[in-house]
Amino acid sequence: MNLFGYLRFLICATAGVLAVCRKHCLPRDTATGRKNILFIIADDLRTSLGCYGDSTVKSPNIDHLASQSIIFTNAYAQQAVCAPSRVSFLTGRRPDTTRLFDFNSYWRTHAGNYTTLPQYFKEHGYVTMSVGKIFHPGISSNHSDDYLYSWSIYPYHPSSEKYENSQTCKGKDGKFHANLVCPVDVSEVPEGTLPDIQSTEEAIRLLKAVQEQNSSFFLAVGYHKPHIPFRFPKEFLKLYPIENISLAPDPDIPKKLPLVAYNPWTDIRKREDVQALNISFPYGPIPEHFQLLIRQSYYASVSYLDDQIGQLLSAVEGLGLSNDTIIMFSSDHGWSLGEHGEWAKYSNFDVTTRVPLMFYVPGMTNMPQQPIFKYIDPFSANPQRKFPGKSVEHPVELVSLFSTIADLAKLPAPPACPQPSFHVELCTEGRSIVPLLLSPHNTQDDAVLAVAYSSYPRPSDVPQWNSDLPDLKDIKIMGYSMRTMDYRYTVWVGYNSTTFQANFKEIHGRELYLVENDPNQDNNLYNQSLHLDFDKHLEYINN
Repeated sequence: MNLFGYLRFLICATAGVLAVCRKHCLPRDTATGRKNILFIIADDLRTSLGCYGDSTVKSPNIDHLASQSIIFTNAYAQQAVCAPSRVSFLTGRRPDTTRLFDFNSYWRTHAGNYTTLPQYFKEHGYVTMSVGKIFHPGISSNHSDDYLYSWSIYPYHPSSEKYENSQTCKGKDGKFHANLVCPVDVSEVPEGTLPDIQSTEEAIRLLKAVQEQNSSFFLAVGYHKPHIPFRFPKEFLKLYPIENISLAPDPDIPKKLPLVAYNPWTDIRKREDVQALNISFPYGPIPEHFQLLIRQSYYASVSYLDDQIGQLLSAVEGLGLSNDTIIMFSSDHGWSLGEHGEWAKYSNFDVTTRVPLMFYVPGMTNMPQQPIFKYIDPFSANPQRKFPGKSVEHPVELVSLFSTIADLAKLPAPPACPQPSFHVELCTEGRSIVPLLLSPHNTQDDAVLAVAYSSYPRPSDVPQWNSDLPDLKDIKIMGYSMRTMDYRYTVWVGYNSTTFQANFKEIHGRELYLVENDPNQDNNLYNQSLHLDFDKHLEYINN
């Protein structure tokens, strides 16, 4: 944030919410039945949560939210990297329409002047507020998190965020390093705090401000963890003794995996502690002892995230907002923890595209009661494990969040996008999944609601240093993937990054996994006789 933006934020953050409310908000008493929106997004969080059946992870506060919600067990991001995924679900458009596959363009000038989810709520009289990482910062959100379009006040970023990749990790030598594994004494880090702690504090302050004004709000809170580096309060390691941590069940690269599908996890190779391991590129495995440290630190980061979300939900309850606020919780994508010999995101596998997704809707997912949310200490001896209120197995997509949240708030439904839709400001390529909220066991014959699509770009057929995150100009191949209840199919095709055209006649690799017998997607069953209908379907969806 530049000096002008920072000064503007300080002015807005102290008094601006109240001023904006007085000028723009619809009073609650003139909007009968109008619900607030609390939109919580984690960064790089896979479904490693108790409510998703992970017995290792301690996530009591998120699990409690799940017990009051409907959760989707097969929800998928449209691209497993931050900026493209966030722009996709915040605009309701797929990456092929936002034309964002890296971090280096702003969709309003690069593709089309698309209306965003928070912008839509702002235009309908809500105070819209952004805390932490919602849009990816930088060029992809016009260096402003898309303010003034999307937000009523200037978005908040924690002041300690600038130290995330600095040498703040104390090593065994007593010196500070820029490590991947980074448990810290919070009192010793710059400013004596961490970004997610600051974001929770700011989100609670904003909730108090808008609650006093009795105005409808859309508050988006974006947490940084468990994104790397794994920089978290060191006490969370106590929850995960290293002897209780196991390796990934499938730590080897599958024999039939097309090389174009492999991600060489170049981002973690840049960290000082990983560099010290002298791992060969691109396939050299990480030593087992360090794999355990990574997995331990990821889980500790998840529990730290859970602790912050518990404090936020407790504030919602304490302010008397729990019966008037729809809460959505998800992540921008998942993260590999050694599965297929891979680390980080940057692929089309379930471990990187599958995300937690849950909706708490007062009176729909629970019966109004008091209290609904209460902070649960993850360090308590035996925090009671909560189970989801209801769950939905149908594959769904994050691109559907725009239409779904608008539907839940009873706003006019944004229209479905025509093809092409670059000239259309307001439309969505996602479908509202509210029918599945109302009837979790719906078995309707709707193919759109039964398939989730993802894609990932590559610069070459074999792994190289820019394979994980190629710039647009370097993209030569696109992997289009479809996930149903029964299988995941991916086809890697030629891609022209100048014309934004995929060539489904230029095949670089195919993958087919039957998930019932191969849930980890290790055994590629692609057969030449099976691919024709799949390819035609993916070509239609992505053109």
